[in-house]
Amino acid sequence: MKPITKARELQCIEYLSSLRRSFSFSSSSHSRHFQFRNDKRNHLNPKDLVSEDNKFEEAVDVLCQQKRVKEAVELLHRTDHRPSARVYSTLIAACVRHRALELGRRVHAHTKASNFVPGVFISNRLLDMYAKCGSLVDAQMLFDEMGHRDLCSWNTMIVGYAKLGRLEQARKLFDEMPQRDNFSWNAAISGYVTHNQPREALELFRVMQRHERSNSNKFTLSSALAASAAIPCLRLGKEVHGYLIRTELNLEEVVWSALLDLYGKCGSLDEAGGIFDML
Repeated sequence: MKPITKARELQCIEYLSSLRRSFSFSSSSHSRHFQFRNDKRNHLNPKDLVSEDNKFEEAVDVLCQQKRVKEAVELLHRTDHRPSARVYSTLIAACVRHRALELGRRVHAHTKASNFVPGVFISNRLLDMYAKCGSLVDAQMLFDEMGHRDLCSWNTMIVGYAKLGRLEQARKLFDEMPQRDNFSWNAAISGYVTHNQPREALELFRVMQRHERSNSNKFTLSSALAASAAIPCLRLGKEVHGYLIRTELNLEEVVWSALLDLYGKCGSLDEAGGIFDML
């Protein structure tokens, strides 16, 4: 995202001022709304239209960077511009940063009203927004409507359900995935650990070892060790530790810390001391 320079800020102010002059305010007994007088735009040549569209995109960028997200979203309804994928992406990202669910819903509604074909990238942005704002009902509805889903789509839904402790739904999606990557396994396993289901976490870790051995990384392994410590079961923890030794993985601090926690909780002080000396 480009930094806000004085020139960009002044251009944004000028553009917003011109918009206000171009709107006529009307009211009825039921509602008030801004009605855009677009006669002038209809007579602009293509070069001028491109310039107007660039000003619109710049204004959205500047408003979002200034944390004026509501004003940025309202621009969608105050111009006759057909927003690009970049504009929608910028607005959705701003809604995610500020956990602005209602504004995000308005952006999503605008994509439909403007007949914008989102594609998987924008759909995934919307999924992420709904999941991070805690509205899995909206996320699931969008997920079900998507004509094409990629790994990011599935992973976003799994993480969303797992974080809220809805592990049955997360596991159902995990089992239905046409393919999985490292992130998929980590999300499901860590979800079990976070919500006090360590045995289920270790069961899934074993499945991963059988089918996706090369994909284990520091996050997977630290989750498996945390699950062993939560039971607590020294034997299971040593199985994971043995796997680390056999595969000769480069252990990072997060894994060493998980090993230390495991041996400490299981009362194996000699092993804990040995791990501490290696840190």
